[in-house]
Amino acid sequence: MAIINNEHHIKEIELELKKVKFYWDDPMVREPFIRDFSLRFCWSSNAIEGNTLDLEETVSLIEYDEVRSGHTYSEYQEAKNMYKAIEQMLIPFKKRMVTEEWLKNANGFIRGINSEYRTKQVYIGTLVEAVYYPPDHASVPALMEQFLKEVQCGGGTVKEILERVAMQHIQFERIHPFQDGNGRVGRMMLNQQLINQGMLPLAIEPKGKYRQAFRQYEKNGDISLMTYVLCKGELESIQKMQQLIQKYTQQMKKDMTNEIRTR
Repeated sequence: MAIINNEHHIKEIELELKKVKFYWDDPMVREPFIRDFSLRFCWSSNAIEGNTLDLEETVSLIEYDEVRSGHTYSEYQEAKNMYKAIEQMLIPFKKRMVTEEWLKNANGFIRGINSEYRTKQVYIGTLVEAVYYPPDHASVPALMEQFLKEVQCGGGTVKEILERVAMQHIQFERIHPFQDGNGRVGRMMLNQQLINQGMLPLAIEPKGKYRQAFRQYEKNGDISLMTYVLCKGELESIQKMQQLIQKYTQQMKKDMTNEIRTR
């Protein structure tokens, strides 16, 4: 049984997404949104994995190559790698098939290596969070082949899209196809899936219910909490678009007023 009813959030997304997408072809709205999202997503996806750079520090690193004390070299390198992966694999937010090559390239940029599927057994979590053992590495190629067939299936209502992406994100993380970087690749993949379905990409709140959503699925197969996480992220992206649209339209009105006055 679902622990969360997401109907209200889904209806809000259906209503507001149509309004903001009307402005998507205008570069004065689209380009700043892409820039803002890329920085927020770079920070949040790394923060979920324990990277201690905050959003401001991530922006300073990416835009000005500024570093501050209190962080390790590897944390800064993780941020640079993640941003490069976003630039290469997601921007400019166009439809792309999620293939084995796409996943390996994304993982390669994130880790700074030529990536392949894992070749040994791994485990996820701790005794505090509950350890999970993914399938044996020998099973990964066949599992991923089947998984990628299902990922290409699209269409449907906003509810169907979000629930399908939530389920497939969990499935991907359970297969855990790479030695490392699976969480970051998985979050990139879910954004490419959303883009392919005409929705906005989203950044997941690092201190939210994301990790709890996996545990909820482990308990009873419930995906409602993961769907909730995606709904919240999509609504935040819509809000960012609304803010940009408001600023842009206000500036246009101001420019028109000034132009009329100077005639």
